Amino acid sequence: MDQDEFLNNFFTQVTQHCFDKAKESVEKERERCKFLQMGPWGMLLTHLPQISVAERSYADLGFLHTKNKGFLRKDTSLKTMYESLRVDMKRLEEMTQGSNTIGTRIAAISSQLCQFVTARIQLIDFYEKMYSMSINSKVMCHQELLLSIEDISKCHVLSCSHVALNTIKAAFILECEILMQLIRAYIEMQNWRFLPSLMALYGAQTRMLAWEKTLQNRESWKLGFGTTFLKTNQHPALYQWLMKLRGAILAKFSLYFHTALSQQASSGEMKSIMNKQAIDYYHKLQSFQKKHDILAVMLIFDSRGRQDSGPGYKHPKRETDIIEDFSIVLSIPYSFSQKPFFHWDKIKSSIKECHIDLMAMDKVVLNKDQSDMWLHAMYNIDPQMTLIVAYEICSKQKDKNANIASFILEICMQLRCNKVFESLKLTK
Repeated sequence: MDQDEFLNNFFTQVTQHCFDKAKESVEKERERCKFLQMGPWGMLLTHLPQISVAERSYADLGFLHTKNKGFLRKDTSLKTMYESLRVDMKRLEEMTQGSNTIGTRIAAISSQLCQFVTARIQLIDFYEKMYSMSINSKVMCHQELLLSIEDISKCHVLSCSHVALNTIKAAFILECEILMQLIRAYIEMQNWRFLPSLMALYGAQTRMLAWEKTLQNRESWKLGFGTTFLKTNQHPALYQWLMKLRGAILAKFSLYFHTALSQQASSGEMKSIMNKQAIDYYHKLQSFQKKHDILAVMLIFDSRGRQDSGPGYKHPKRETDIIEDFSIVLSIPYSFSQKPFFHWDKIKSSIKECHIDLMAMDKVVLNKDQSDMWLHAMYNIDPQMTLIVAYEICSKQKDKNANIASFILEICMQLRCNKVFESLKLTK
């Protein structure tokens, strides 16, 4: 087996998460090439096991594990491991450059491995940024995240061009593209654009299926004494988290575009679709409306200040939905969305009157209509998407307000997906 073929097999095994096999292959190659240990090839072989160790930890979200660090304890974080690898690869490149034909080839490979390790460090910073943003702000700036991951992808799209690194580069590109597609889908939903949201979700799904195919030869998990067992989900933690994020965004999509989707399917098919979501938001809103005797639960899109004021698609039967600068995205009961009803003007007025409080996106806003008979409880899920609960004032008003506010906060926090980003952080 020549050196390029060996490297291709090694990085293919790492990409497939066959880390033990990758380590064993390096040990066999080092044993076979004992006489070359002090040469360029031998020096490269000494660093390959560390790449396998780092990649295993990366796939397990090791870069976000919480560790107890003592004052004098050495920093053993995954990011530090990659930074050390980058220094080693740079040193190897400098030591082997121009020494001989083999040295020149090893120098080129070392340079490209340095590029790959740099890309890994930038992705670690990106995930840490996502996590930090999710816990430090109620409303994440997804546009900033999209620009960050696009920059990382563009920066490294032409790197790692050596044939031996094809598989590991392909996995890196897939990971970046999945992140870009999911974040783009979220942004398009915030702006109530149906087709761009759908295409981005589809793009994420096709790339996740492609990535999953590379994991089909992954190693079995072991439970002491060499005993193997099957786990319910053998996918690495990073892949599982990306699936979780996609599921959360798809569930939100199913709510925001429930009306459009229901035009394409029967009630039974629609119920089946919603049941398959990570959270069936529509059913939750329906149950809430019935339980608390609510007049209407509505999602209202406020398109004021936007050049494209529509929902991203034109629905032939819903022309009456777009009234002034507000669109009825969803209404429970559905009949309230069919034509303007007597509360509609009051709801629009409530949104306008409480605009500043709603844009703070940190509390449920209560607004009493002029008749003193009805309350509008409002909360912005996204900057331009408001959840409205309209209900009658009653004798046990304080308790009812508290129950409604609690429900609104819970479901809106779920729809923002912050908890999914927070779940990146594991405690060990």
